[in-house]
Amino acid sequence: MERSIERIIEHKLSDLERKLEFLINTKEKMSWTIAELQRENAELRQANIKLKEDAKELKKKSGSLEKDFNKSKTFAKIVTSKLTPTSGIAELKESVERYIQEIDKCIELLEETL
Repeated sequence: MERSIERIIEHKLSDLERKLEFLINTKEKMSWTIAELQRENAELRQANIKLKEDAKELKKKSGSLEKDFNKSKTFAKIVTSKLTPTSGIAELKESVERYIQEIDKCIELLEETL
C-alpha cells in the first residue's frame, strides 16, 4: 500500500512538473510577443507622426495652389471685362493665350513638387 501511495505522489509530482514547464514556456512566449508588439507599436507611432507632418505640409501646399488658382480666375475676369468691340481683340486674345500657357506650366511644376 505504501508503494501505491508513492506512485500516486510521483505521478502527481510529474504532472505538476509538466504543467509548470508548460506555464514557464507560455510565459516566455508571451513575454517575447509583448516585446515584439511594443516595438511594432513604437514604429507605428513614428510612422503616424510622419504621416501627420506630411498631411500638414500637403494641406499648406494645397492652400497655396488654391490661392494661385483664384488669382488666375480673377485675372480671367479682368481680361474679359477689358474686351471691347473696338480694341485689338486678336492681340488681346493672343496675350491671354500666352498667359494661360504660362499658368499651365506653373501648375504642372507645382503638381510635380507634390
